Amino acid sequence: MAPTSAELQRLATVISRRTGMAFPSSRLPFLTARARAVMAWAGADTWDTWLSELEASASNDDTLCEALEEALQVHETCFFRYPGHHAILSDVVLPDSIVAGSSRLRILSVGCSTGQEAYSLAMTVRESFAGAAPRQVEILGVDVGRAALAAARRGVYGPLSVASVPPLYLERYFQPEGAAFTVRNEVRSMVRFLRHDVRRELYLGKFDAIFCCNVCFYFMRPTKDQILARLTAALRRGGYLLLGHAEGVTPPGDNFRAIHRPSGVVFQRIPA
Repeated sequence: MAPTSAELQRLATVISRRTGMAFPSSRLPFLTARARAVMAWAGADTWDTWLSELEASASNDDTLCEALEEALQVHETCFFRYPGHHAILSDVVLPDSIVAGSSRLRILSVGCSTGQEAYSLAMTVRESFAGAAPRQVEILGVDVGRAALAAARRGVYGPLSVASVPPLYLERYFQPEGAAFTVRNEVRSMVRFLRHDVRRELYLGKFDAIFCCNVCFYFMRPTKDQILARLTAALRRGGYLLLGHAEGVTPPGDNFRAIHRPSGVVFQRIPA
């Protein structure tokens, strides 16, 4: 049974208040489909009954609300999804860190999903140093999806998932295992994954570069601004912020400068 317009509005209101997600009319079919699956999982008989349970639990860290939040995650991703970002990593971020004499390089991949984008960053770093990582490099991928993070930690991908990997990289950084491909240890050792909600405070130290693509896009303006504030605070002085094309946010001009390259735009936190 499909929800009535009033029931759908109740659902969107509860989720928006709890998560800050935006649900314009174009996203309501998506919301309905994902909510119907959670409703079936919860064993609810009617939309009204289920919505009443959801509204009652929305102020708590309730299993029902958490299941719905998990279901609403969009885990669309692929290896080397934004080639321009990798060019900026190679041409701007890494040379700057070498000039600065940093002994440690820390990169944050926000909304890392099933790991492809974080592993892609690790491969780009290794290629930039002729196949090696001569310094301590840590790439941290964060996401709220438990199933997605479990897949990321496994690092095993099917043929369709690796279709966007350059053939040389596929040979160099993946181990074929039957019909699947496993990320090799030299790349896996550079990356770790953590469940974290970027709407919350980031107690993860400072980063040299933060990649945030297709995360803020899904939220209402106050939540977008909140996420941006968390990310900019986590950048070291002189660090770089790379945003997806549809994020709908830009860092404040008094603390950041935009660097325009043929491959795209990167925002640098102004050094002290």
